[in-house]
Amino acid sequence: MIKALRWLSRQPAVMPLTARLICARLVRESPRFFLGELLRSPGLGNYHVRENGRTVIIRHRSVDSATLAEVFHHRWYFPPAEVEAAIGEPRLILDLGANIGLFGVVASSLWPAAQIVGYEPDPANAAVHARTIEANDLGERWTLVTEAAGAHDGQIRFVAGLGTSSHVLDVGDTSGPVAPIVVAKRDVMAAIASADLVKIDIEGGEWEILGDPRFAAAPPRALVIEYHPEGCPEDDPHAAAEQALSAAGLRTTPIWEGADGVGMLWASRS
Repeated sequence: MIKALRWLSRQPAVMPLTARLICARLVRESPRFFLGELLRSPGLGNYHVRENGRTVIIRHRSVDSATLAEVFHHRWYFPPAEVEAAIGEPRLILDLGANIGLFGVVASSLWPAAQIVGYEPDPANAAVHARTIEANDLGERWTLVTEAAGAHDGQIRFVAGLGTSSHVLDVGDTSGPVAPIVVAKRDVMAAIASADLVKIDIEGGEWEILGDPRFAAAPPRALVIEYHPEGCPEDDPHAAAEQALSAAGLRTTPIWEGADGVGMLWASRS
């Protein structure tokens, strides 16, 4: 969710207060939320989303509030009508790059009969995600896997602790302010084939999945993805994403596209 980081950190000096006010209005406990953002309160804050009453857990010393805005203000993870029709009543929803669980909060409300499985390798994000599942008493149908999602099993070096920007470390890359950790990587291709809806936001790891022949052979019914230039096999990430999804028989609906190659789109079976 690179867009979340930009939304708060790349505004004019006066804008963060306005942005945080917008975020505060998304929850029932607006004054406490706004104060937590203003003071950058430590620890975790529990809030109830006005949209559906679900509990969200926010770290005010992070970009969690901007991610909240992505989901419930911009509403990028609410499917357009044509995609919603294709999704129908899903049985299995995968959340790849599940962060603190805000997509799961949406999915658990929109599709109350679905099983949700999230993949999140960052320990700090996963800890908040697990608390979100517990706070909503949804453990019977919402599962968290603390591994990275990919097209093969193994172990990878992972830069954790960066919130929405935590990512797999490229081979040979030793740069960066945070020392990498080693995390397990899970082959999720069979799970994707059996899923009705898949959300992918894995900071460049999406190309391994989209490029695997198993994806084109057995795509999910619908998908929402944030794609990135990192790891992209082409110069144009948007075109590469559309080409891979079209080859799998999926019709795409753009959400937004940035000049830097990052973008989002929905896709569904025709």
